[in-house]
Amino acid sequence: MEQTVVLIRHGDAMGKALGQTDFERTLSDAGADALRAHFPRALSLVDVTDASELWVSTAVRARQTADIANDTLGIEKVRELDCMYAQDQDAFLEELEACTADVVVAVGHIPFMEDMCATLCGQYLGFATGAAAAVRINEFGRGRLEWFVQGPAV
Repeated sequence: MEQTVVLIRHGDAMGKALGQTDFERTLSDAGADALRAHFPRALSLVDVTDASELWVSTAVRARQTADIANDTLGIEKVRELDCMYAQDQDAFLEELEACTADVVVAVGHIPFMEDMCATLCGQYLGFATGAAAAVRINEFGRGRLEWFVQGPAV
């Protein structure tokens, strides 16, 4: 089975406030606005089907980014994965191998998104906030970069 994996880095986030953890950081207002303007065009390349899944890091800014992306995509099955915040490539790849979705859209952080892109297709790309890359994985587990859209200016 062929599968498309779309890797998205979360949008521009606020700095850490006093007493706040990295996990709790939110998108900046400008970052959220930039994603709302950027995603309809950038994510128009994603061929969403009923079998598509949206995976998201458990961190607040990633969940906010996924919500904004899903306003464009309309994917019904959404899963939060601890391994994406933990930057656990092995766990992510195990989830991907077990997944039967034809399209997986994953929203996370760097360096994880950059590393996963390199692992899946051999292309290392610098992901600015809001960047997205699609990798097509064939039935033999080999990936090919389909497209890359850099994130919006904030």
